[in-house]
Amino acid sequence: MEYSRNQVKKAGKILKNKENFLSDKVTFAENVLQYWRSLHEDVLNDFYSIVDKEVEAINKDAYAVQRLKRSPSIIAKLKRQNNNQLTTMQDIVGIRAIMANLSEVYQLRERLKKATDPHQFEKYDNYITDPKESGYRSIHLIYKYHSPSNPQTDRLLIEIQIRTELQHSWATAVETMSTFLRTNLKFGEGQLKWLNYFALTSSAFSFLESTTQIPQYSHLSQKEVYEKALYEFRYNKIEERLNGFTTAAKHIIEETSDNEYYYLVRLSIKENMVYISSYSIDDFSYANNEYTELEREYSNDPTTEVVLVSTDSVDELKSGFPNYFLDTSKFLNNMDKIRVGLTLLK
Repeated sequence: MEYSRNQVKKAGKILKNKENFLSDKVTFAENVLQYWRSLHEDVLNDFYSIVDKEVEAINKDAYAVQRLKRSPSIIAKLKRQNNNQLTTMQDIVGIRAIMANLSEVYQLRERLKKATDPHQFEKYDNYITDPKESGYRSIHLIYKYHSPSNPQTDRLLIEIQIRTELQHSWATAVETMSTFLRTNLKFGEGQLKWLNYFALTSSAFSFLESTTQIPQYSHLSQKEVYEKALYEFRYNKIEERLNGFTTAAKHIIEETSDNEYYYLVRLSIKENMVYISSYSIDDFSYANNEYTELEREYSNDPTTEVVLVSTDSVDELKSGFPNYFLDTSKFLNNMDKIRVGLTLLK
């Protein structure tokens, strides 16, 4: 069934305040959201082929992954940004490229400027040179899809994120901790001690890449930032917590097929399990239906997270979305670099 953009807007308003609507209205809105996400299939696949090709041209060991935005994340964003509408949300679908270093990040940005015709470039945000107060760093590129032969997909938006391995390790730790704290640290929610720790750590990591410090810590020296970050690391027992999370999800159940392209991932904190189902490139609609059903089933269960993503392999899935596997080993390795760096500064 097809829905008009006005119906999509209406669905967004219902989802934003669904506690105020009867169940049949909420079901209608959820069905519209499922349809709206499914419309983005061509956008996602076309841009993924472009990004993947350019990433490989720069570094064969770098990789790109793609995902459909989770319903809880969509609803949270609608609530957070009052003027935002479902029809204008720029990251219903997104692609993330993980590069080895800053030089490769900027190489990819320049290559994508030339490789995305006939699609229209819309917006550029550099959260590496201008990091958020939370400590989040990445480059965001927003494009408008050009498809004159298909009015339904024409002008749909997509977001491309480009970040380094170091920045990715930080974001993974934040998302993993957010999962267990049941809050969203990336957007400034949650206890101040966690927000301060991750902002401090991002500022410490900035010295490893010679990038801009987080604004609230820019007055501190490298030695002072390292000392404060390591103090908070020890005081809050971050290593013990993150290692515990990683151990919790060591059990993975995979239902894979021969021609997998999409992966439906369900993380159950309560069961200490990660479930993965795979689908071929031709089974997007079926995968999206399954995605929606699981989101409905676990909508009131804060211990379960579901996401539909696409990568070239399960290994890349684990690398691109390690927070769904509670894997923060790279983040802890980078904290060791801060510890060694402080020793050298003394």
